[in-house]
Amino acid sequence: MVKAILIYGSTIGNTETLSKSVEEGLKISDVEVAVKNVETASVDELKDYDVIILGCSTWGEGELQDDFVSFEEEMEKISLNGKKAAVFGPGDSETYPDTFCDAVDILEKRLRNCGAEIIVDSLKVDGDVDPKCEEAKNWGKKIGEILKNG
Repeated sequence: MVKAILIYGSTIGNTETLSKSVEEGLKISDVEVAVKNVETASVDELKDYDVIILGCSTWGEGELQDDFVSFEEEMEKISLNGKKAAVFGPGDSETYPDTFCDAVDILEKRLRNCGAEIIVDSLKVDGDVDPKCEEAKNWGKKIGEILKNG
């Protein structure tokens, strides 16, 4: 069975809400998934999984959520060659049109620089996340289907 780790950083709960829906979609697709808040996750754990899924909201002028900053910096020191990866996150294009979901792009770039293969378009959720939970679940299912089909 494919083993995935989903690491999220959430300040006000939106990314955590989305992560639960993504997890649900992965499990429907028979992906074994460990879910961790980035506060308790270690970069070294990434090597133990086939698939790495990161979830992070964008703050300030297009920055990572606070808890994700040091984790992303630590990732610079590891190789993720052979790993598959995906990134999701909430944002607000109305208030922050120039930096909408920049954290998603930052993490995707870091994963690529570490050698991971991005296997699905990132999920960028605009505005209120609650009505988008089904979309997040379907995104998780899509990852599972991609993994099954090689």
